[in-house]
Amino acid sequence: MDFQTQCMVQQGYSRLTRAELASIQWGLRFTPTVCMVGSAYGLLTWNPYVLFGLAALGIVPFWFPDKHPLDRVYNHVVAPLIGATRLPPNPLPRRIACVSGGALNIVAGLLVLNGQVAAAYITGGMLFVLQLIVNATHFCAASFLIEVALKACGKSLPTELVDGGEARTLANRGGVLVDVRDPSEFELGALPGARNFPLGSLSERVDELKSLEVPLILYCEKGGRARLAHGLLSQQGVCGLHNLGGMERWPH
Repeated sequence: MDFQTQCMVQQGYSRLTRAELASIQWGLRFTPTVCMVGSAYGLLTWNPYVLFGLAALGIVPFWFPDKHPLDRVYNHVVAPLIGATRLPPNPLPRRIACVSGGALNIVAGLLVLNGQVAAAYITGGMLFVLQLIVNATHFCAASFLIEVALKACGKSLPTELVDGGEARTLANRGGVLVDVRDPSEFELGALPGARNFPLGSLSERVDELKSLEVPLILYCEKGGRARLAHGLLSQQGVCGLHNLGGMERWPH
């Protein structure tokens, strides 16, 4: 997997396949570019209210994954004009990163209000550099630090469960049902067409899953192991992950 794709997965786009990630790699640059230019303008014109407005754009949409104003401008104006793929809802790591950027804009705005020139330019400059890196490579420092911290604690961010009907549709279209239970449990019964990748040996089979390049629908008995598997695989840069949770959620 190339570095840019791995960085997009790190930002939380683990549900998308490599082909889907490739189709949005330029669109994902739209929002951070506008924010970067806006932050630079607010700082250069010494206008704290521009910085506060950008902060609100980053923080408020945290609770509305599919309603970031700039993403909506891209999806409903820019993408149709250039024939590009629309952006999916913002995953949790990217929303946290937006909040982090918003917090830096608030700090810079407060420093401007208080006339602290050097500190304001240092804060604004740091944000500009971080946004420039995101635009150039898709590497998000906030998402990276979140992943490192969670990995150190042996945890992962909560994942949204895929609907049972959607999971069946994905499987019918070529997706692979990944059963992460123990082999003894798998032999007693599994979902139709499922393949067994036990959680205990999953890290040894990451390359095998990466090579499939199709949607991967993870499940276990009750959902706990599937959640852990999702976290482990996403940290390893595996694309196309969908967490079904417990096998009872599969439609009958």
